[in-house]
Amino acid sequence: MRSLIFFIFFCACTLQAQDSLEVSASPLDTVISLKAETFIGVDSYNNLYYVNGRALYKKSQDKTIQFSDLRLGTISSVDLLNPLRITVFYAETNTAVILDNTLNEITRVNFNAIKNFRNVSHARTASDRRLWIFNTDLQRLELFDYQNNRVVSNFTPQPDIALELASDFNTCWVLTEDNLYHYNQYGSLLEKLPSGAIESLAVYDEKLLSIQNEKLYIKSKTKTFWQEVKNLPQGAKAFYLKAGNLYLYRSELISIYKLKLPKS
Repeated sequence: MRSLIFFIFFCACTLQAQDSLEVSASPLDTVISLKAETFIGVDSYNNLYYVNGRALYKKSQDKTIQFSDLRLGTISSVDLLNPLRITVFYAETNTAVILDNTLNEITRVNFNAIKNFRNVSHARTASDRRLWIFNTDLQRLELFDYQNNRVVSNFTPQPDIALELASDFNTCWVLTEDNLYHYNQYGSLLEKLPSGAIESLAVYDEKLLSIQNEKLYIKSKTKTFWQEVKNLPQGAKAFYLKAGNLYLYRSELISIYKLKLPKS
């Protein structure tokens, strides 16, 4: 009898421990219809950002505004890390455009025209009017001050081509075919992981999210392994995390989920 009680207690503790480590999502009632080539994300006022053709759109409940410059080519990426200074990057013309929250241009950085010309494959928002950029001439990540047109941090060159950047204000992840590199703003390599099956990458609230084999995974700052986000449909084209809410875009619909994160 005592052995049976101990076995039941052990199983209960094991299930509780597993539950506390699991990452899962609970669907909310809200579903939004959206026809977009690329869903970018949302801001604190629930405005939607997306790309159709060569234009970036911002859609609120009562109106939709847009930014486009056909001369710059196709939009390669849009970074909403700072909604007051949105970074729109055009790899085709080696140019980054910084927009305000009404999608009016603040400034643009033409890397073809600056001193010490560089070819850039990716550009993301950093802090203090700076950009994380990947310099394909030197095969390295750089922290670029676009107000003064200068590099403020040098990083060690990489053997691999950057496939994608994901960043917050102070750190940046560089995805390559074989590895995933994590750097801080001072040029130090913090972590190096195998890239595995990562297809897309993003950083939100110091958490790294990725789509792998049509499933969403998450990695916290303190862990070296990925955890699958349970209870989500497969086939998501894009995702965005804001204030604990996960926005999943698939089949011209945005479904919103509440994330349950590990307790430790």
